[in-house]
Amino acid sequence: MKIGIDIDDTMADTFDYLMPCISEFFKVDIKYLEDNNISYNNLTEKMKERESEFAKTYYDKVIPFTPFKPKASEYIDKIKDLGNEIIIITARDKTLYKDEYKATTQELENNNIHYDKLICDFDKAKVCKEEKIDLFIDDSIENCEKVSDIGIETILFNSKVNMEIKTDLNRVSTWKEIYEKIKNV
Repeated sequence: MKIGIDIDDTMADTFDYLMPCISEFFKVDIKYLEDNNISYNNLTEKMKERESEFAKTYYDKVIPFTPFKPKASEYIDKIKDLGNEIIIITARDKTLYKDEYKATTQELENNNIHYDKLICDFDKAKVCKEEKIDLFIDDSIENCEKVSDIGIETILFNSKVNMEIKTDLNRVSTWKEIYEKIKNV
């Protein structure tokens, strides 16, 4: 099976890791960010105006050191060991990074993630179709719905951003849950 996997808040704990950077750059208190569930993917309108500047300031130097979720590496290896192909599909490009592939490759290497292919593209449904993905895993409800709409099975990884949103998507909270679902297919 070809499995497409997102990075931010699916494999990595990007939301929490970037909070101090967001606080510093936009000169807002971390408590305000936490209380309002604000992070890199749901900035206020005023913050959005400077999002690219924020990203170019931090992403290339900070993202490679983002900690990954507990046991993500272990379970991705187990999923690969079942004979599956792992394709990392992440919404990263030159508008956010000086070199999105370099930063992302370093991040995956630092977290001992073994994969077959890395694709940096915002249109994940298009990538899933082109790559003939059988299963797509992401924390974005919108991405999962777009991929599901073209007939590809999805798993929604629970995150702070999606927990309050009702959806019929298949949800998981741990990499162990994902592994159990895949090994039973």
